[in-house]
Amino acid sequence: MLRKRSKRYRLEKNKKSFRKMKIDYYRYVKDFYLEDGLAYISCNVNDYNDIIDPYSVEGYEWLNESFARFVESNAEYIPVEYPIVLEICGKNFSDQQKEIINETIHDYYELKLGDKQIDLQNNKIQILTFLAIGVIATLIMIAAQMWKADSFVNDMIVILVWFFIWELCGMIFFDRNDLKEEKMAAAQLASITVRYKVHFTDTALTEKEKEQIYESIEGQL
Repeated sequence: MLRKRSKRYRLEKNKKSFRKMKIDYYRYVKDFYLEDGLAYISCNVNDYNDIIDPYSVEGYEWLNESFARFVESNAEYIPVEYPIVLEICGKNFSDQQKEIINETIHDYYELKLGDKQIDLQNNKIQILTFLAIGVIATLIMIAAQMWKADSFVNDMIVILVWFFIWELCGMIFFDRNDLKEEKMAAAQLASITVRYKVHFTDTALTEKEKEQIYESIEGQL
């Protein structure tokens, strides 16, 4: 009995400790990814098909799903205002392979950016559609009140109007803001800089290399 009480006490104490537990999240992100205005994601590969999907045909290469997942899961922790430098380590690729890898990575994430652009466009169409229907419903409500329509009918129209107002606010202030954030994250990955190292070394880019990255991003605007 005492043993059970002691175990229950320890479990309750653990729960209290977990509730109070905190970490310095931004320090972790800064130490792990950020340096001098750039963000670094370093990965280790064994061969070409760790990056390029082995099912791809020549000239229509596609990114390996595991590789893309690794990049994206790391990018989630990086603030969107930081350009990303992807360091691919562990293999000495030929110039032709590097060219294909660079192009495939950018094509893959530019397509993802295009998806987010379409999502934003669809959201805009939905907002305009709901706005138009909401205006029509409001006019019907005003007309119903002027003509002293049946109270049940009037109540149903009022509910309909409030439904469209509620949905419209959700699309504008929540859905659209989320889509804009997702688009920025996609744009960050679409402008990624790829760097190759046979052996990983924790060295930052030179000032000239940093300037080239910023210029390349500005050139895409």
